[in-house]
This record gives sequence, structure tokens and C-alpha cells, in this order.
Amino acid sequence: MSWKQLAIIVICAGAHAATALADNHADAKVDLLTALQAYEPGAPVTDSVLAAIDTAAAALEAAAEPPDLAANPAAAKGIWINRFSSQGIVGEIDLMFMTRALPGGGKPGRKANSLTVVQELDPEKRFYRNLMTMTAGEPAIPLLYIATADLGVAATAPNVLEVAFHTIAFVPARADVTLADVRAALGVAAEAPLSIDVPQDPERPPSTSTVTYLDDDLRINRGKDYIAILQRVR
Repeated sequence: MSWKQLAIIVICAGAHAATALADNHADAKVDLLTALQAYEPGAPVTDSVLAAIDTAAAALEAAAEPPDLAANPAAAKGIWINRFSSQGIVGEIDLMFMTRALPGGGKPGRKANSLTVVQELDPEKRFYRNLMTMTAGEPAIPLLYIATADLGVAATAPNVLEVAFHTIAFVPARADVTLADVRAALGVAAEAPLSIDVPQDPERPPSTSTVTYLDDDLRINRGKDYIAILQRVR
């Protein structure tokens, strides 16, 4: 066998391997999207639902390298809608948790309905915004929960995002809804502000989230005890 024939064999083998990897990647992504379609946002995150989505996500993660956001921070830039979170952030939420940082907040027994969760990321500008559309109270008052943060990439891991929140606000989501309506729906004191500046403590470590998969339209994030699947909308 000549060296030219050997080279052709090696090149063909490499091409076949690359094609197989691409096929595995495409199949794994289809499987994850199928698992997501079978889940109704806001429905309880049961063990079977979590297992199906987590297994499909793990297969997709295994089919691709994790992103290097230190080298290419713009890869994560965009507006992302949360398709699934094991923390159940769409649906009924305890407002005692949501309002615990507000003066007069943290009232027990209050519930809200979270409709959508959208993230805006721009790592190059260190910008993060989390926006949640909600209804609360009787009658259902439309409102927005908006949290902004400083966003960075961990020095020790190029696919780990560091988030340090600096503002949290609840605002009306419709022109005819007043701040008093929002306060009543949230159950906070009439004089309590609906937005706060989060005290910055250099000694407090930022929250972290590991981006285990990223492409043009899909992102998988994992934390200590959660998995989230997000889809880029812009």
C-alpha cells in the first residue's frame, strides 16, 4: 500500500467519524426538543419528567464540547426564554420567597402565577437581566419581576457564568395597573418600595451557573441542584 493510499484511507475514516459525530449531535438535539415538547410549562416537575429531560440533555452535552466563554463571550449574548427548569420557575410561585428582599415583603400565604421567564445576556458588557411576567392577587394583577446583575465568566472555568445581582424590582405590566395595585397583590406594606438596590459585598461570592451546552439557539445550564434549558429568541 502506498503512502497516498494510506492517506486517502485516513482522510476517509476521519470524514466518516466527523459525520457520525454530527449525526449523534443532531439526533441528541432532536431528542431533547422532543422531551421538552412533551412537558407543559407550569406543570409539576415530576421525577419522570425530570428524568426524561435530564437524560436527553446529558446525551446532547456528551455530543459536543462545552463552550469557551472566556475566549468567545459573545456566543452567549442574546435574549433567551426559559423552556424548562427543574426549579419549576413557571407556574405557581410562593411570593414569600419572591418578595423576601423587599422591606415589608416575605409575607406567608401569598402565591403568584409565573407565565414566562426571559434572560438577557451580554457577557462582553457584563450585563444580565432576568425578567419574569406574572399575575398575582385577586383579581389577577399583571406585573413584571425584573432583576439585573453584573455578569462575568469564572477565571477558573471558561463555561461558568458568575452573576452578582444589583437591582430587583416589581413593576406594573399594564398601563391601568398602579403601584398600589402591585403592592396589594404582593402583600407588601403601602410605604414599602417595590425596587431595591442589592447591597454589594466584595467578600460574598457571586452565584454561578455552568453552561454545559451552547449553540445558536439552545443553551443548557446546570447548577448545584438544578438544570435549565433555554432557547435563544434573539
